[in-house]
Amino acid sequence: MKSRELRFSVFTLFLFMTISAYTALCVGEVLFEDNFNKKAIDKGKWAPTGTWSADGKTLTVNGGEVGITIKNDFTDFEFYVDFHMINPLWAANWVVRAEDPNNCTLVQIVADNRNQFWWFTRVGGNYIVKDEDKLDNESGVHAELGKWYTIKIVAEGDRYDLYLAERGKELKLCCTWKDDTNDKGGIGFRAGGGEHSLYDNVLVTTVGHSFAVNPEDALPVTWGKLKTVP
Repeated sequence: MKSRELRFSVFTLFLFMTISAYTALCVGEVLFEDNFNKKAIDKGKWAPTGTWSADGKTLTVNGGEVGITIKNDFTDFEFYVDFHMINPLWAANWVVRAEDPNNCTLVQIVADNRNQFWWFTRVGGNYIVKDEDKLDNESGVHAELGKWYTIKIVAEGDRYDLYLAERGKELKLCCTWKDDTNDKGGIGFRAGGGEHSLYDNVLVTTVGHSFAVNPEDALPVTWGKLKTVP
């Protein structure tokens, strides 16, 4: 009897220590996620354009303008996603704080010799693009066609921080932009005519969220490492 009680006590102590350790490593909250592991777009999560498709591995976005999440009350958050540009070098566009497809904040990679990120807004269906919002990519990572990368956008108040890395590697700060046009809304993707990209591992969390003390063990990086395993 005592032996059984001792085993139970040791198990209980181990379980308590495991939960305590996990709690210490887990900070913040996951608000939204999608790995596109079904051969159909989840219409309970997304309001896609007619050009979106899913093959059970990735989301394909090929033209069609703006598609966004059904959930449209993200305020301050971190938005992670893996992306792979098919063509051209400015194919990938990310949408944040979208009231609807015609009213949102966006950022587009321009990975030709300009190596920039262009921040802009859409108001009443009209795109507003200003030269002063075309910011240099200071991460040291210059994206190419045919490769997977991870991007992270932190939206907090009127400030936006954008990070970039090859998938599975540590994210580096590219640029910081300030704009107060939108303060909440959905996230998503945009593609103009001829702009063709793949996306995977969408994750939206509260600001400062982390699954681990070591940044390289955080969930988006771990996903990326798993994706690169043959």
